[in-house]
Amino acid sequence: EAGLEFIYFDGITPNTKDHEVEDGFREYQRHGADVIVGLGGGSSMDAAKAIAILVSNGGKIRDFEGPDRIIRPLPPLVLCPTTCGTGSDVSQFAIITDTEHLRKICIMSRCVAPDISLTEPDTLGTLPDEFVGTTATDALSHAMEAFFSIASTTLTDVHAIKALRLLTGSLAEAVNERRPEDMENLARASLHAGMAFSNSMLGIVHALAHPIGGLYDANHGSINAILLPEVIRYDIPVVTDKLQELAWGLGHRSSGDISAASEKIQETLDSLLEASGAPRSLRSIGVLREDLPELARSALKDVCIVTSPREADEEDLLRILERAY
Repeated sequence: EAGLEFIYFDGITPNTKDHEVEDGFREYQRHGADVIVGLGGGSSMDAAKAIAILVSNGGKIRDFEGPDRIIRPLPPLVLCPTTCGTGSDVSQFAIITDTEHLRKICIMSRCVAPDISLTEPDTLGTLPDEFVGTTATDALSHAMEAFFSIASTTLTDVHAIKALRLLTGSLAEAVNERRPEDMENLARASLHAGMAFSNSMLGIVHALAHPIGGLYDANHGSINAILLPEVIRYDIPVVTDKLQELAWGLGHRSSGDISAASEKIQETLDSLLEASGAPRSLRSIGVLREDLPELARSALKDVCIVTSPREADEEDLLRILERAY
């Protein structure tokens, strides 16, 4: 409506690939663009971030893996999510698939947080039914891992708990009926969960999900849904001081009993995941048992493992994968 010229680049697939980012960068250069708008799910928004990195810094996208590798400021970046889970629209992360090594690289920098983020729940009207549940489970995992993270603070906890209350009240209804008020609550939950994990980071769920997604090109929300219950069971013994608040966030009154809170958390989590319609085992998404040891080793190198509330070695991670299998 403003009469601005624009170029539409749609060469992005789920789990954005490094060569797709480079194609987008060349398209940006060819047309002399000056602003990037990322509209879509996490893959589209992460692609927008990655293209912006190459525009101002050059090189290959793999050069920027890890924390704070970006030297020059990015061109103006506007992000608008059309799914209800990734949180990429407010995060300082970009996840890109390295197709040469079949793994996901995690780029972490405040530079990739957008200049403008737009949350418009009406965009969820175009979201296929299956992705309502699987993206909502991504937001669920963001909120729970951010809440347990060793880098969590009072401020990130506020966002994590708000996300959980919204998801508990609306996830099942959104999946089954797609009422506008429930879809809006999922959009808000995604935003709050994104604000939480962007500032507190994550844990074992995402440390394991990234190598699985890189190797199998599987849906990220589905992987999280499978791993989350097992990781929460693993974490609970070292986060007992936070269980009462988490149980409240999931809709339960506090009884002061840690064991009761733990049971309620796990029961509610299972109920939410069941309502989402997401898969519940690694074998159901095509993961091979013989790959589990290598996936566990790869997770130890992922930046998300650093903020896990409970330390884990290769054997611990392998046991989690086997229970989720």
